[in-house]
Amino acid sequence: MRLTLNLFRAASVAALVLVVAPTFADDARWPALNVRLYKHFSLADFGAQSGNTCWGYVSESGREYAIMGLNNKAAFVEVTDPENPKIVATVPHTPSMWADIKVYKNACYLVTEAAGSGIQVMDLSKIDEGKVELVRTIMSPGRSHTIAVDADSGFLYTCGSRDGTGTTMAFDLKDPLNPVQVGAKTMTPVYQHEAQVFTYHEGKYAGKQILFGGGEGRGLELWDVTDKDKPTLVRRVSYPFVGYCHQGWLSADRRYFYVNDEFDESTNKIATRTLIFDVSNLETAELVGTYTTGKPSVDHNLYIRNDFIFHANYTTGLWVFDANDNPLEPVMKGYFDTYPKNDTAEFNGAWSNYPLLPSGVVIISDINDGMFIVDTSEATKTVVPVSSHKVVTGKAGSTDVTADKGKIVIEYEGTSKWKDLSKMNFIAADAGSGVKTSVEFYDWSAKKFVVVQAEGVAAMADYKLADTFVNPENKSVKARVTYSGKGGFKATLAEPTWTINP
Repeated sequence: MRLTLNLFRAASVAALVLVVAPTFADDARWPALNVRLYKHFSLADFGAQSGNTCWGYVSESGREYAIMGLNNKAAFVEVTDPENPKIVATVPHTPSMWADIKVYKNACYLVTEAAGSGIQVMDLSKIDEGKVELVRTIMSPGRSHTIAVDADSGFLYTCGSRDGTGTTMAFDLKDPLNPVQVGAKTMTPVYQHEAQVFTYHEGKYAGKQILFGGGEGRGLELWDVTDKDKPTLVRRVSYPFVGYCHQGWLSADRRYFYVNDEFDESTNKIATRTLIFDVSNLETAELVGTYTTGKPSVDHNLYIRNDFIFHANYTTGLWVFDANDNPLEPVMKGYFDTYPKNDTAEFNGAWSNYPLLPSGVVIISDINDGMFIVDTSEATKTVVPVSSHKVVTGKAGSTDVTADKGKIVIEYEGTSKWKDLSKMNFIAADAGSGVKTSVEFYDWSAKKFVVVQAEGVAAMADYKLADTFVNPENKSVKARVTYSGKGGFKATLAEPTWTINP
């Protein structure tokens, strides 16, 4: 008998079940490697003609939602149970192929390239009741290409703003549903296509708010936007075969910034290329590497979760790379092709993706075919070996433990790669027929072991997790396995391991 434990985290709630073969929707239409389809919503399901961006939201109750950008609306889809998602609300906007969406606390912000569309502000506080309300539209700037939210400092930035300036504006989000424009109306005198804005909390840049911008044909641009009245350009980094510096994201340690150039494939005939910049010193930031899928498709949007890089590459769909072991040479771990028609350098297929939901569920938004909800756990799983063990009850041998009065208790310890997990499996060793097995994990917040699964419990049980099973100081994880039976029996010491997902 082998017992496997799955911990699926949705905000602070985890579901623990005995593992059985998961049920996935039919994915025969879409070629894939280590990525499985939960559910697909077509454009017809949404009542739209094309798709664009996507984002995510977690309600106060811990329920998870995907937000799908469409040419005529934003659609809100509950994905708490990814195999049975449901569209819960839609909010219309002025028709536009281009739209962008971000979330801060209980507010959702949407911009489009339609003239006079402004910034739509939506209230998500009642989304669990199926209600999303458009509370206001900010009319200046009149339209924007994308937006960025710095959740740490509480500011929203428009990119590609077209209010007669074509640059960038900042909004204070002290009241998330009532953003207030602050600082210069032309924060950056040149157009920023897209941005990530990050507030540093330690090191030489502590307290600084830095905008990492896609600077079109100029390259990657780093702007200090801490003082909203006097933003300054820290560094502009060009690179070989600049086409159109489009979008990028910081690594978990903030050392590297990974960038998509949207035109280098189509204009310069380069295979899908991601650029790696060392930004550990902002003033001397530089290009230090590139990597490729080897395909001709155009790359568009990428996001990073614990140094797994999730790419939306138009005609070749979602690609997952692992940069944990070598950030300069990420390794391809999986893909899901939402546009199997071809892999050419054209603007069809996957526009964006969202891999940041606590459960690990990933959303892909496709221009031609709507929204895909996928499981990337096979692509992102990492085996954590047991680093030490302690026999609490029983007689230890060289490779096994013999029962003492019908019971064996063994405590195991390992080290996670990450502090925030979406899934953690622990495989307990076989102890023979008729032996009952239970498993506990150590809760570092409560400072005690808690039962996560007992043999024979087939029903789903909910536990508050919130990453408390990972030591925040050294990322240690602990499991305690108890074997109970009659007479003499043995349990193996060597076999148990954890499998974790970011």
